[in-house]
Amino acid sequence: MVTNQHIYFWDSDSNIVPSSTTRSFRVDMELSRVLDEESERMGVSVNALVNMILKRYSEFTRFLSKIDLVVVNRELLKSLFDSYPDEDIYGLGVSAGEVIPRDTILFWKKTLNFETVLEYIEKIICRYGFLGTYDETNQNEKRIIVIRHRLGKKGSEFLHGYLKATLKTTLNLDSTFELTESSVKLQITT
Repeated sequence: MVTNQHIYFWDSDSNIVPSSTTRSFRVDMELSRVLDEESERMGVSVNALVNMILKRYSEFTRFLSKIDLVVVNRELLKSLFDSYPDEDIYGLGVSAGEVIPRDTILFWKKTLNFETVLEYIEKIICRYGFLGTYDETNQNEKRIIVIRHRLGKKGSEFLHGYLKATLKTTLNLDSTFELTESSVKLQITT
């Protein structure tokens, strides 16, 4: 049902529930100018841009200090990976993947299950952590996830160890991996 430019849905008790709400904010002129320029550059409305910003805040940014995340330049991270011996980088990923994801997911989502672990990989590691681009598909009872990144061969090795340990320690799942210099493909039997 569409009424006054709002879309409404019904909940399980047949009550009408709006899918969005109208809010009014005052912003200083410089911020308004930046929002206008950025929305123009991205080819979206200011409303859509502000919704993206607020969604990022609600799903990620507000948790940054609580889950002890910091922003690091990609080239710095890549150079740190490159400074590790080839035989140690996978182990570094495993060590980090055995501890960090479980604590982070429990704090962030309050529950540890298949969907919250995949959401962690998609959102914390890729979408908001900017470590790579996430793509997922289902094929023949397998969940296939591909993460493209710009961290080099050692970045792939690190992510391999990190993701393998994440799935094993959080869900007790084994998974198979294929690596290239700029991507990690993992398959999980569902």
